[in-house]
Amino acid sequence: MFVTFPLTVGTGNGLPLEFMLQRANHAGAESGTLKRELQQYDRVVAARPAAAKSCCDGFTLVELLVVITIIGILIALLLPAVQSAREAARRLQCQNNFKQLGLACLNYESTYGVFPPASHWARSANGSTSADLQTANQGNLRENWAIMVLPFLEQQALYDAFKLTLPINHADNEVPRSAQLSVMRCPTDPANRTNYSGQSGSSHTSNHGPNWGRGNYGANGALGFQTISVGTIPAALPEHWGDGNWRGVMGANLSCSMADIRDGTSNTIMLHELRAGIVAHDCRGTWAMSGAGPSSCWAHGYLGDARGPNAIALNSDDIGGCQAVCDSVGGAEELQRLGMPCYPTSAPNIQATARSAHVGGVFSCFADGSVHWISNHIETSGTSSYASVWDRLNLSADGHPVSVTSF
Repeated sequence: MFVTFPLTVGTGNGLPLEFMLQRANHAGAESGTLKRELQQYDRVVAARPAAAKSCCDGFTLVELLVVITIIGILIALLLPAVQSAREAARRLQCQNNFKQLGLACLNYESTYGVFPPASHWARSANGSTSADLQTANQGNLRENWAIMVLPFLEQQALYDAFKLTLPINHADNEVPRSAQLSVMRCPTDPANRTNYSGQSGSSHTSNHGPNWGRGNYGANGALGFQTISVGTIPAALPEHWGDGNWRGVMGANLSCSMADIRDGTSNTIMLHELRAGIVAHDCRGTWAMSGAGPSSCWAHGYLGDARGPNAIALNSDDIGGCQAVCDSVGGAEELQRLGMPCYPTSAPNIQATARSAHVGGVFSCFADGSVHWISNHIETSGTSSYASVWDRLNLSADGHPVSVTSF
């Protein structure tokens, strides 16, 4: 059953339209009020189809494509800005890490009268007073500068966890050496998320053991090699490390005091940035491991072929297990293309330069605790050509200080 209700419009008096029409007919004429009511009714009826139509309106395909195109253009414009802002934040964090490490080294010097040595090496097998930095000692790695400054980084508990009467590569030291410390890692370097492990079968890294935490900061050792072999510019020998034309700030088993930095603490680099190894068995950038590459820079100037920041010479870094690293990435040339070249004929960790994952240069912390950006294009020397701006910044007592405003 259907029930029909009379249609009522807003007439002001609430009477049905049919009644109003009848009243008008009987009167024989339309009053002005009734005329206005009828006009209002016509407008309401005429508007109903348009309203019904508008509720079903939508974007056409062309309009949708235009909107999508505009959104894509905006994303393309904004993405580089977002990436740039993220890298700026990562660079700032890297600088802050350097400042904390620099302050820790300065507090160490204030406490003990000297900076921490880049690395501590046990006496050689024959009892020599000189540290044996060659293959024989790769299984007898001792504490380095990064371990020594842990108490000054509010990491006393981690420092106490090391059994320093044992080599750092001993199994009893695996837990503390595996720590992933944010203050030791530059957030720009993606390779520092994977811990280092020695390569089985390698004469130089198989006895390192597994599970070493990564780090991106290293001591400025010397412009000579970290070795005692006379034929290879042996800067690890005390009498050679003391030469003002070779000496950095932190050596092997010895280091400078504040007074020894005669070129001025604000003119001398104390810590360099390092890149973590791009494969798990590349030992470069390993915070608790002694040696050039893992935690320090040696022969990174005029006396070697790893001259300057991010040096790209094919054989520039002399690190243990380099041949295995080359094999893992497809050869020495590919490793060079990736910005991490090394000498394929495996050698102990005796030479490495400053490297970073930042574009265009590296950060370095000076002996006064200040942090400065150094471009890849800074003046460097040719082999045995003494001495460039880069060389003088790394030498602590050559008598030719270079101000940070000159590069």
